[in-house]
Amino acid sequence: MIKTISSIATILANYQPVLLDETPIAAAVMMILLIDENEEIDIVLTKRADNLPTYAGHYSFPGGMRDPSDPDLYQTAVREVYEELNLPAHAYQAIGQLDDFQDHEGHLVRPFVAYMKKADFKRLYKQSTAEVAELYYFPLNKLNAIHDDPTLHAITRRRPSYAFREGHVFVWGLTATILIHFLNVLMGHKSPLGKIILP
Repeated sequence: MIKTISSIATILANYQPVLLDETPIAAAVMMILLIDENEEIDIVLTKRADNLPTYAGHYSFPGGMRDPSDPDLYQTAVREVYEELNLPAHAYQAIGQLDDFQDHEGHLVRPFVAYMKKADFKRLYKQSTAEVAELYYFPLNKLNAIHDDPTLHAITRRRPSYAFREGHVFVWGLTATILIHFLNVLMGHKSPLGKIILP
């Protein structure tokens, strides 16, 4: 898959995300695309610290729950990116929004997309040791490597149960579903998205 940041920005500018009603508890995440000197693109994933009360040790996008002081969910994502990675809003360029999703408890999760130069990211970011254990740069060209994994049916009610494995990195759940949705948007695919199946 060969995509430039300009083509991605054009696709997202013309994309109308599917919005869900906002829930009393809602969250936002930021998909940050990093462009290197060869114009290759990585997506920033953070491994959540092991001592966090929710999703400890999971790979996910920077983001979190809306605070009452956040004027909207985009500002939630901006605040969380700053808290987790010390990146101010002016360090990256917002280029779009993806469909709304629900987490396993039914809370709204709204994904936004932004980009910046990878060199600038490496120069500016400083991960919060309280929230982030490590970073993983997910290559855009490996989105096709995410597949439905039926072995996850014992631990998740999300179907399909998408997952990606590389070494010790294991991406699954809503994060993998959002990545598949992003691939659908970029390539015009219609892969089914992982939805929570009620017991």
